[in-house]
Amino acid sequence: MTKEFLAPGKDLIQKIWEEFGLNEQRVKESVEALKNWLAMEPHLPEESGSLHEARLERWLIRCKNSMERTKQSIDLYYTLRSLSPEIMCDWNPRSKWFQDAVQACCYFPMPELTPEGDRVNMLKYLTKDATNFVHEDLVRMFLMTTEVRMCEDYSFTDILILDMENYTLGHNSKVKFTIAKKGEVCFMKAFSTRLKALHIINASSFAEVFIAIIKAVFSSKLTSRIFVHGKDLTNFRKQVPQMCLPDDLGGTGGSLQENWNLWLKKVDSYHDWFLQHENFKSDESKRQGGDFDSGELFGFDGSFRRLNVD
Repeated sequence: MTKEFLAPGKDLIQKIWEEFGLNEQRVKESVEALKNWLAMEPHLPEESGSLHEARLERWLIRCKNSMERTKQSIDLYYTLRSLSPEIMCDWNPRSKWFQDAVQACCYFPMPELTPEGDRVNMLKYLTKDATNFVHEDLVRMFLMTTEVRMCEDYSFTDILILDMENYTLGHNSKVKFTIAKKGEVCFMKAFSTRLKALHIINASSFAEVFIAIIKAVFSSKLTSRIFVHGKDLTNFRKQVPQMCLPDDLGGTGGSLQENWNLWLKKVDSYHDWFLQHENFKSDESKRQGGDFDSGELFGFDGSFRRLNVD
């Protein structure tokens, strides 16, 4: 039976807090300190409200309670909203690009956490027809899901499952290295995602180019966490709990389509917030310090002021 995605309970939140030396009071103090820091940075926007505070709390958790790393990640997030609008802006779940994208691909978190407190996320090409597949829009949709999770979710790490059953040469021809790299920087650094494993399943020979691109944009540390499974999923099913897999993959987490439909309702509930958030980005003309070099960040030429990101 498919379950609706719900935020984890107090027990898991308490467990995660304890892992990183936090408690309710320290979280409140840290969030307040981050709000004060943001107010003193002239190039960063002024946000407010409960969702803003919830996102700051999760940034702190994702950065393992390191205030300096959290500040770097938040700064990078707003900078990338200026630097990469093709994937970090126009997050309107009722726009035509989004409606087309969700017919071509799906990306959503499974409702059940693993016993270790990790979140399993499903990414799948829904059709072999690549006519409406746009790489930028897939990444943009991917990041919108991550944004919603920043407002609601709690987990130790992420496990990503990429199902390439319907991946074809048509998809291959539309994949762009620059978009893949920008997406990786946004996902891993701006959102400070802690990726425990990337399982690529149902991978055919068509997928080799795409897999090579993924390995090229990831660091060597992350590349070691990529596992390619082909059509035989016996070993894969030993590595991911059954309750965290959709029925389509031999799990008990409900069908993939039902999970996707429920998650789309969740994303649509953020419609007004996404529109209000559209203009929250860095104003690079007001940044204090040295020049930001996006070439150093992405590996190709850029012209923004420099921001050191670990």
